[in-house]
Amino acid sequence: MGVSLGGGGGKKSGSTPTINITPLVDVVLVVLIIFMIVTPMVTKTFWLNLPPKNDEKDVTPPSDNKPLVMTVDKAGVIRMNTTVIPKNEIKDRVPRMLAAKDQKVLYFDAANDASYSAAIEAMDLSRTAGVKSIAILTESVLPK
Repeated sequence: MGVSLGGGGGKKSGSTPTINITPLVDVVLVVLIIFMIVTPMVTKTFWLNLPPKNDEKDVTPPSDNKPLVMTVDKAGVIRMNTTVIPKNEIKDRVPRMLAAKDQKVLYFDAANDASYSAAIEAMDLSRTAGVKSIAILTESVLPK
């Protein structure tokens, strides 16, 4: 704030300029209230429910209900549960293999050094064969 000490050297002034901070405080409080209201609306929550981890290593699913896994190796060879399938037979064989399974999901795994085009082509061929759900595996099932 400004202070008037009275010694002016003979010049008389009516009022001294002072800073009015009331509008500044009003604006800051309004902005604070806006942020307090908007912040909970902007926050997005993503819940991920994972099944509990089973430490037993020797538990295997029944052999007749194994999931259908499509794999693509480095050379671009497509396999369905370790059975090599030529690209021209995918459209005929995949719907029959999927119809025999309880789960109607095709699991997909590509080798780390497989070409991107071979992996996308394999997924496109399975989609044209009628597969509705493709789940991409995060852990490799290919032999090393």
